[in-house]
Amino acid sequence: MPSKRFIPGIFNYCDYWCERCAFTRRCRNFQMGEELQREARGETDPAGRHDAANADFWSALADQLNRSGGDWPVPDEAETVPEPDPEWEARETARRTAVRQHPLVRLAMDYMQQVQTWLQDAKPDLEAVARDMLVAARSPVPTDAEDEALEIGDMIEVVSWYHTLIPPKLSRALDGRLEANEEEAEASGESAGFHLEDANGSGRVVLLAIERSIAAWLRLRETVPTQEDAILRMLVLLDRMRAGIHLALPGARNFHLPFLDGRPD
Repeated sequence: MPSKRFIPGIFNYCDYWCERCAFTRRCRNFQMGEELQREARGETDPAGRHDAANADFWSALADQLNRSGGDWPVPDEAETVPEPDPEWEARETARRTAVRQHPLVRLAMDYMQQVQTWLQDAKPDLEAVARDMLVAARSPVPTDAEDEALEIGDMIEVVSWYHTLIPPKLSRALDGRLEANEEEAEASGESAGFHLEDANGSGRVVLLAIERSIAAWLRLRETVPTQEDAILRMLVLLDRMRAGIHLALPGARNFHLPFLDGRPD
């Protein structure tokens, strides 16, 4: 019987930010990764959580590969490699091109590039704000400067994390939507439903990333007024993406995300 501890499918549509997730204990993928890491380090206790990129873990996997020496059956290529299907390849190429050229993907790429530029250009202003907060924190008069400084760091972390996640997730969502359209036209209803479900799930994750990014930018706009114009440009791009997703993927808004609709226990 499946364990009731784990939420089915929680890892299918997430933002990969395990360090910020309140549901890692109920995510089978995360727990399996943690177990592999502990085994690689020879540990039996749950110490060292949230270090999936630990060098020891990857070194252990490399050692495992070296120990195997490539000693496994080699399949008959004639049996395992299908013949090229020119029609299928042409359809796949056309769909990938359509995704890359989609206005929403162009918006997402523009947003990502603008955030990367902002993270560099805004450094002097952010450092100036940090200096002012440091002075305020040293004042004998009680202030909230230290908490505000921590909050600014959190907001920068939010926009930094999501700006690179939005383009690939959005591309996946649109690719699924287009593939569902193709299969609906070919009367392949069951497969079309699967791709549409995947498209809506990926689209919901993008909407979540956009909503959280907007909230972070609004807080940064209050804290770093010298960057208001640049931040407003970012907010406009995010709002345009959000509106476009609602039109292109109308089912995304109401897609059930287990890690949002439940509570960690």
